[in-house]
Amino acid sequence: MSKNEYQVFGLNSVKISIIFGISLIVFAVFVSAVSGSRSLTSYIPAMLGLPILVLGLVAFAVPSKQKFVMHINVVIGLIIFLSGLSVIWSLASGTLLTSSFWANLSRLFLSISGALYLTFCVKSFIFIRKQKRISAAID
Repeated sequence: MSKNEYQVFGLNSVKISIIFGISLIVFAVFVSAVSGSRSLTSYIPAMLGLPILVLGLVAFAVPSKQKFVMHINVVIGLIIFLSGLSVIWSLASGTLLTSSFWANLSRLFLSISGALYLTFCVKSFIFIRKQKRISAAID
């Protein structure tokens, strides 16, 4: 890893994407197993995590495609964040931890993890743009 990459805990955007995709898949499988859900909707985090994982692996294997792939991942991350925001209705109605506990937990996980992922990606994009400006100024 070079110093021209934004990193958190020594991880760049590609590795964060891979870890995030895996965590969404593991979370969905865990919640589905623990809750005993047979509904496909309990696997929504996995359905959203799989493309992030696959695209992260593509970016890792083909660095020339990293910029394109990471932009797609940011759009998916935004969808993850926005889909999790539906938990606000449960919070407002006071049924966050009582009615549909596992579904609300999944929504909460999606909104928080999606927000963190988006924050990291935006900071990474800003860092890269600043590096390009500095590099252009030096040349």
